[in-house]
Amino acid sequence: MKIIISIATLALLMACSAEQPPCETSLTVVSDINQPDNQTPVENTIPDEYFDTDTSVLTLMNAIIQPSALELWQAVRYVVTAEGVEEDIRPQTDADWFRLQASAISLIEVGNSLLIPGRVMDNEPIDPDYPDYQYRPEEIQALVESDAENWRAYIKEMQFFTKNTLEAIEEKDLIGLMETGAAINNSCQGCHAEFWYRPTN
Repeated sequence: MKIIISIATLALLMACSAEQPPCETSLTVVSDINQPDNQTPVENTIPDEYFDTDTSVLTLMNAIIQPSALELWQAVRYVVTAEGVEEDIRPQTDADWFRLQASAISLIEVGNSLLIPGRVMDNEPIDPDYPDYQYRPEEIQALVESDAENWRAYIKEMQFFTKNTLEAIEEKDLIGLMETGAAINNSCQGCHAEFWYRPTN
């Protein structure tokens, strides 16, 4: 019977894992996270109404956030059988690392999109079989509007941990990639528990 061990599980196994062989290729860094401390960010003076917010939060989740996060979470995994490790999956080539880098940058930037006011949760007709354990879009909208500060805090937390993941990618640090990937998952789940899923009790 095959078992998939992904990043979140591997984070618990790192202490007893074998030392990973170093990658021999180089990665071109395209991120500007490590800017000098004396650089002053340019103040944004563009009014909110200048941004296109027609794309709903749910669409961004399905089209960008989920696939980008899964790309990071599944970057290092093992298929294990009773006979031992059958398949060892990890980034090895420049193309592998660049794809992970693009996913991390996409996740950070889509966080900026979620921070723009005026975006609806969902603009599609409600499925008649909408699950009872989830808040309906209009309920989520009301929750976010009533606690916008906490909504923004979860997004900023996700961006913070994704920037740590990006640094690990740029350094080709497999252990760091697993650790920070688990942290991204925790911040996403915290937000979902508060704004997406109904309390179970």
